[in-house]
Amino acid sequence: MATRNPSLNTVPSLKKKAAMTAEAEDELKGPRGDWWWTGVKPTACPGFDEAAGVLRSLPLPNTATATRQEVIDYFNNCWTQTEVLFACLQGSHAFLRQPYHQLRHPMVFYYVHPAVLYVNKFRVAGLLDEGLDQFIEQLFETGVDEMSWDDLSQSREDWPSIRDCHAYRKASYDLIMRVLKTHPSLNGPSNWGTVGWAIFMGFEHERIHIETSSVLIRELPLEFVRKPEFWPDYHLSVNQPSSAVPKQSTDFPVNSLIEVAGGKVVLGKPDDYPSFGFDNEYGRKEIEVPAFRASKYKVTNGEFAAFVRDSGYSNKQWWTEEGWSWRTFRNVKWPTFWVLDGPSGLHRYRLRVLFDAVEMRWNWPVDVNVHEAHAYCAWKTAQDGQLVKYRLITEAEHNCIRNKRDRVDAVARPAASTAAAAVAAAPKGSKPVITIGAVAAGAAVGAGGSPAADPAVNVDMAMVVSGCDAAKVSVWGHALSVLAGCHR
Repeated sequence: MATRNPSLNTVPSLKKKAAMTAEAEDELKGPRGDWWWTGVKPTACPGFDEAAGVLRSLPLPNTATATRQEVIDYFNNCWTQTEVLFACLQGSHAFLRQPYHQLRHPMVFYYVHPAVLYVNKFRVAGLLDEGLDQFIEQLFETGVDEMSWDDLSQSREDWPSIRDCHAYRKASYDLIMRVLKTHPSLNGPSNWGTVGWAIFMGFEHERIHIETSSVLIRELPLEFVRKPEFWPDYHLSVNQPSSAVPKQSTDFPVNSLIEVAGGKVVLGKPDDYPSFGFDNEYGRKEIEVPAFRASKYKVTNGEFAAFVRDSGYSNKQWWTEEGWSWRTFRNVKWPTFWVLDGPSGLHRYRLRVLFDAVEMRWNWPVDVNVHEAHAYCAWKTAQDGQLVKYRLITEAEHNCIRNKRDRVDAVARPAASTAAAAVAAAPKGSKPVITIGAVAAGAAVGAGGSPAADPAVNVDMAMVVSGCDAAKVSVWGHALSVLAGCHR
């Protein structure tokens, strides 16, 4: 039976997956046949890495210079990546099962929703006159927009069959492709004032759901998923031996502090910057950030294990009022993606990755939410005897720890009228930053891992403002930095 804490559900799932027999498989189990691909097959899709046998993401298109073919290639790359990801789902129940937290729809919604948004937005923008199926285009139009972690949604019991959903994806692909191949809006640049902007919005909306769907899939019981063909392998360190009880310097690195210079950070981008952007990416805000010290790595599973072993999840003093309400409501006892491997008192865990449960990687960043991050900061403050509290990082401070070429203001900020020209003139192969609020992601480097980049500009560093300790914690698979002992 499902509980409000998925960590307490996973051991039966492990057992079930190990005991799965070679019963007659339906078309939604095992590798997908050719019927599954409603657009371009992965092996023929732009972005396919033939040497590795995986489909890789294409870079964001330049809305000022992209050719029609480049736009079509990017669309096909988005569309097929969605279908590669959803090929992991095993059986119709995997599509229809309500998430344990009930804060999102079942996966069937996210299988169809990106296609529906293309059609609906194209109609609103004037790219299409008619839709395909009014019932589906209303049912799959809007996702859950919860206002609180305890605002539970109710599951539907009457979702269309997966075959009907697949048929809609096929019909909508053909319809979208006709627009991309023929509509005059792609004969020139696209921006806020052109109907072609809706095309690029559809792309980035789909990219968002590839990411969020991967988190929902990671929350499913293991018997409902398998690693799909054409998906990249896990990091090589996933196969390294792991200790039951982590030791610093052996299983995870010492997280020493690094001096980081402050300075001016400019957030926002001009209205005519040649990439798609959502409304909160625009404008200009200059922030002066004082000098600070930052931990060299993100907080690792090994570091966070000390908080868990020290009864951090059962000690109310470390939690905010809202955080404690969340913790008790969910009955959380350790991070969501830690899988108990024996009696709870042993504190032995495996790690749930996207499609599998592997030996715990103590030198990987810990995945927690903001409530857990705050609690860890409070506990760490007491453990280190700090006179000031550790806290979460700000966006401006985060930019100071990034490699200078990867900052949101890395590209010289020309006048709005010349922004597009500046990007077009960038060296071939360069990747000018074109969004704000992006948070660095990536595994922490621990014992036996890859060498770290220059710590002065290490994108994976956590932060501390004004000469204080820091730690970095990741939330929902994204790096969320935790500031320590900041003098404000």
